[in-house]
Amino acid sequence: MRGGIVADICRFGEYELDLTTLELRRQGRKLKLAPQPARVLALLASRAGDLVTRDELYRELWGDRTFVDFERGLNYCLNCIRAALRENARSPRYIETLSRRGYRFICDVAPAARALRTLAVLPFENLNHDPEQDFFADGIADALTTELGNVSALRVISRQSVLHLKGSRQTIPEIARRLKIDAVVEGSVLQAGGRVRITAQLVQAAPEQHLWAKAYECAVSDILTTQGAVARAIAGAVEVALSPAEEKRLARARPIDPEAHVAYLKGRHHMGHGSREGYAKALDCFREAIEKDPSHALAHANMADCYSMLGHWGHLPFLDAFRKSKEAAGRALALDDALSSAHGASGWAAWVCDWDLETCEAETLRAIELNPSDPGAHTTNAMFLVTTSDDRLRAVREMRLALDLDPLSQLVNTVMAWVCLFAKDYDRAHERARKTLELFPNSLQAYWVRGLAEACMSRYAEATVTFEKAAAISCEALSLTYLGCAHAMAGNADMGRVVLRDLQSRTERECVPPRCFVFLHAALGEMDRAFEFLERAYQARDSGLFWLRAMPLYEPLQRDPRFREMLRRLGIPRPGGPLVPAAQEGVS
Repeated sequence: MRGGIVADICRFGEYELDLTTLELRRQGRKLKLAPQPARVLALLASRAGDLVTRDELYRELWGDRTFVDFERGLNYCLNCIRAALRENARSPRYIETLSRRGYRFICDVAPAARALRTLAVLPFENLNHDPEQDFFADGIADALTTELGNVSALRVISRQSVLHLKGSRQTIPEIARRLKIDAVVEGSVLQAGGRVRITAQLVQAAPEQHLWAKAYECAVSDILTTQGAVARAIAGAVEVALSPAEEKRLARARPIDPEAHVAYLKGRHHMGHGSREGYAKALDCFREAIEKDPSHALAHANMADCYSMLGHWGHLPFLDAFRKSKEAAGRALALDDALSSAHGASGWAAWVCDWDLETCEAETLRAIELNPSDPGAHTTNAMFLVTTSDDRLRAVREMRLALDLDPLSQLVNTVMAWVCLFAKDYDRAHERARKTLELFPNSLQAYWVRGLAEACMSRYAEATVTFEKAAAISCEALSLTYLGCAHAMAGNADMGRVVLRDLQSRTERECVPPRCFVFLHAALGEMDRAFEFLERAYQARDSGLFWLRAMPLYEPLQRDPRFREMLRRLGIPRPGGPLVPAAQEGVS
């Protein structure tokens, strides 16, 4: 087809070029092409058969106001393109050079159908029409999201982002544009008499068309097996190849106790709120599921995550919470070693319970390998990288991938802001926190990051106001700590000490993370007291210590030899150093 193309993907000879991502492929294999040469190729291919002058290339690709060595730059781009296409400029098959005028793409170009590789499972309709049973339909969609996420050739949007669309009147093309996906899976669930009827259909977004639909009926005890069958059918409908391991996992029989699974689905529902209360309610549900069915691996894995979150934010004593998290993750792995969430929980538990950075890294990467669409695993990996290594760019890339997979998640959006803060990009951290608050006006952690970024930019008055808003949402220990630090950094030491006394009185009735006192004493310039509480934090296994190199509130301590010694004991490398086993001296 000459005279221009309209498809996002064009095909010429053995090659395909995605005009949106500028990705070049040959027989399904991605070819390396730098951004600028890729833009030149895209412009030429999009105007196949027409002369594209050198002046047009300059204006389109470099801009009228940009000064570059244009001739050398353009020649470099053409050489890169011809090397990738394996053509000789003297006998071209794709790009003809018209001396002193420009270039013409001379190969026939045809639109290629875009492969369906990005999906979202929309909330399933509850045909029982009982609001008390909504959790069951949501749970089916959640589980199907996980099953499809295990297929490495697919990118599947997370449940948390999709749940925001529940009850939405947006059309499928509108949803697809918002989530940047190719297709959706939608369906319904009817539960009656111990049996479940699931109807699912796959709908392509652009152009909108139904590609596949099927109804399944099974006993509740066979629901996991049926969900695997649905995932296999959808993978077949989008024509992706399953690896032998993926085929085996999706095809295996997985009988479960019906009542246990209902309790598990309720736990997932509560856990999705991401709050202290939500995690506590979820724990009760997972305990009920395990009492009814001790072999329910998913319940064990999610229980591990609940304990680790409650411990990390100081809602439970560290040692007790992290020990229980590690035990639950170990039971999940023993029951199902191919369960991505079990490896993710195990990696986090290795970090916060054992301070074993090598195992954390290995388990987290294994979770990503098993489920590349798991935003939680990418989020853990990003936080691990930004706090224990110098690879901050990779940490940000991991978070961008997590955001692609879960763009409407409060947790993922706030962690992206934390990662930018820890990477010392305070402007971007502030902007990410602001955007998160637009989506979630009561996001406590987004206020924390915004306030810390403002403090790092010496905007202490703004930081104080921000932390006051956070304390109004939840007057917990960390909210007060950050507020007290902002006052102290602004020169108002008296207000900082008021907060310090308040926290000291709280320790008699609730768990207050020792790092709170480290931050406050450091902000007040009381370094010996700050290091005294740093040691207490070490003895208590305060997981906030792994932010030592990244958290701005630790910076006043960094020039002291005691700080470097603490890094050594934790196994956190100095800049440029390798991971080393954490020392265990003096830790009960």
